[in-house]
Amino acid sequence: MPRARHPAPLIPNLDRRSYGSLRNGAKDTLVNRFLRWTFSRPDHTGTARQLRTGQWLPIQPHYWRGEHPLGEGGMGIVHLWCCIDDNNRIRDRVIVKQVHPGVKTWERKDAWRNGEIGGEPRESVLGNEVYDNLESSAPGHGKFVTQCLGYSGVQDPNPEQIAATGNIVYRNIAAYKLYFEYCEFGDLRDAIIRQKEAREPFHEGFIWMTFEALAECAVAMDQSNIVHSDITTSNILLSKSDPERFKIWPVPKLADFGSSRIIDGAARRRLTGNDEAMHPYFTPPELTRDSANFSWAVPGLQVTNKTNVWSIGLIICCLMRMEPELPETVRTENQPPRPVDRQLRFDIFNQREIRKLQHSSADYSVELRKLVRACLKYDPTQRPSPSQLLKAVRRLMHDHLGGFDSYGRVTRIPWNKKERLRGNLKDIWAVGTGTNIRLRP
Repeated sequence: MPRARHPAPLIPNLDRRSYGSLRNGAKDTLVNRFLRWTFSRPDHTGTARQLRTGQWLPIQPHYWRGEHPLGEGGMGIVHLWCCIDDNNRIRDRVIVKQVHPGVKTWERKDAWRNGEIGGEPRESVLGNEVYDNLESSAPGHGKFVTQCLGYSGVQDPNPEQIAATGNIVYRNIAAYKLYFEYCEFGDLRDAIIRQKEAREPFHEGFIWMTFEALAECAVAMDQSNIVHSDITTSNILLSKSDPERFKIWPVPKLADFGSSRIIDGAARRRLTGNDEAMHPYFTPPELTRDSANFSWAVPGLQVTNKTNVWSIGLIICCLMRMEPELPETVRTENQPPRPVDRQLRFDIFNQREIRKLQHSSADYSVELRKLVRACLKYDPTQRPSPSQLLKAVRRLMHDHLGGFDSYGRVTRIPWNKKERLRGNLKDIWAVGTGTNIRLRP
């Protein structure tokens, strides 16, 4: 259950960290302002599709002792806006992400295109580069990442030096907005929770489909030498199915390139990135931090194109075990951790690799289990490269799809087909549907 909202005045010189590290009261004020923002289309769209003109309104936020947007994270707030016609029917929709990166990240040249601070944010640059690489390799395969449709609202923190003391004070909260396509069926984390509650393992065809999509993304990232750094079950979104292939299941999309970066010499040697927003339950060995010492957990490792491969292996393992995050990676107070000898610990020699790969009620193929185990090797040199992984997935998957790669192309899929994902996957904000959205007071 979300916490109650208690807005407090913003103090730019105090509230200069990233969104996830702000005071709760400051977060609540930023949320209230965001949900009442007068929508404007992005100033910079590149080659992405143009949003429709017209009246744009935010969907009604969830309410529990204060308003709550669709999502909040380490860097900002996410909510859905819809364009409404005169008959209150939805004409267009877009996800807007209000990013508050904090002063430290704002002032980093590698957070912006060509090092131009206040220009195009890195999340837009790298995410769309991966999209373009996917489209170049196979038209239509950009569907496996969320496309950034533009950015705007860049607000400089406006530092000012006080002459008497020499101290720097900040006049604004650093911010910008990113616009993304809307994925109507939520994320993989919620899908896993629904499947777990139903006590029904995912069909192996769905797992191979997701494996192939993420392997394609790994190859596309490798083409531009990108490490994602934050591949989690919450950052894989689910969108409308492809009527030509795997029609029975929604398309998985890799999202949130906010922590991504180019693997240059500094990133490879881990001289940068320790302060990036990475979910601790999903970090590979070479990106796992020692929170006590604010350093890397294991010295001597390097970031490579195989770092993304480990992360993908972990996502597939979560699907096979029906766990939104693996219990052995949880070490926080709100979820009691396992004893140390049952944790995944890269700093302890015999605890560096995941032992259990599937749920006790599942019986997945040997080929799937072997490939996932190869991805999850502690030593990066023992993992497949992105191209090797994609070739292996495509070579091994065909005997385990149950015919669902082509099922339903010319016929309607029964609503109660047991291989479907659990839950009511309904697009409640579909273009063309009526709505009663109103401006919030």
